[in-house]
This record gives sequence, C-alpha cells and structure tokens, in this order.
Amino acid sequence: MSVKEKVTKYDNEKKIGYTFETIYLFVNPILIKEEGKIYRMEKCGNKNERELVERPYSVVVNGDYILKAVLNPKDMKIAIKHIKGPLTFSGSAAYGSSHEIEHLNSEDIGGIPFWDFEYVLE
Repeated sequence: MSVKEKVTKYDNEKKIGYTFETIYLFVNPILIKEEGKIYRMEKCGNKNERELVERPYSVVVNGDYILKAVLNPKDMKIAIKHIKGPLTFSGSAAYGSSHEIEHLNSEDIGGIPFWDFEYVLE
C-alpha cells in the first residue's frame, strides 16, 4: 500500500514554488488505530458515481517493511530510506490509508450515492 502526502513551498517575493511529495510504501500494512470521523465523497473503482462515506480523521499504520520516498521536483531527486513504524497520518493521507486497507481486507466500500442527496435551489 502507498500513502502520499504533498507539501507546497512557495516564495511570495520570487513568485515561484514547488511541491514536495512524500510517499510511504507499506508491505503488509496494518491499521492500528483510527480517530475522529470525517464525512466525504469518494469514487471507487468500477462504481459510476461518488458516494458519501465515513473516514477517520487520523490513523496509525504499521507494516512489515516501510519505505519512505521524498520526491523533490526542484532538485529532481528522490530520497529513499527504510523507516520503522508505526506512522500516524491525518487528513487526506488518513482517508486514503483507510480506503486502501479496506480494499486489502476485501471489505466492501459502500456509501450513500450523491443521487440520494436532497437538492436545494438557493
């Protein structure tokens, strides 16, 4: 399983920036802890529409082997190293981790289709 975090660095004076990408690759990931609840829209695989699902705001994940890769587009380098877990993710990285671990555990990822929402004209 992979988990990606992005951080953009921007210089307001020079009007230029770049986005670091940190990618964690887990062999045999295990979800140790979930905390919080976020309602969000997701589209998964062969489904035709996005669905409302619940995801944790933060997760703690471990694995048999974890690689951390930091991609720096400014320097055109990717720094790779083996790291020890467990690791804590929040926000988007936590949602993605939860989603992918459900797939790995062969769990059905289901929610409420947005067609079931009440449309309100303002």
